[in-house]
Amino acid sequence: MVIGAKLKQARESKRISQEELALMLKTTQKTISNWESDKSTPSLDYLAKIEAVLEVDILSWLAEKGIVFNQHNDKGDNAAIINKNFSEELKEQYEKRLEEKDRNLEELKNEILFLRNMLNNNK
Repeated sequence: MVIGAKLKQARESKRISQEELALMLKTTQKTISNWESDKSTPSLDYLAKIEAVLEVDILSWLAEKGIVFNQHNDKGDNAAIINKNFSEELKEQYEKRLEEKDRNLEELKNEILFLRNMLNNNK
């Protein structure tokens, strides 16, 4: 299960609507919807708030996605974040956005062409 599905499942198990959760987290219902449909991902700050409000273990959700928090990394720094799938996910998201942009541009070009033809026919 991805984070969005887990969030939705946790919210529904608490019998909280998207609107209610949005109020509790001081965000919008649309943001909650986007998180649950994996159109976007909550920031670490929001993940901490979600964990508290829904009484869930966010670290286990992230671990399932290949994101692991270590106490110490090789340099001796604390709280290193390791995400094995991060770069591949970013690449996929970027490619998806480019495809959507290309489709939108093509639709706009077609609309402009249609409007030009309408204007020319009315002259």
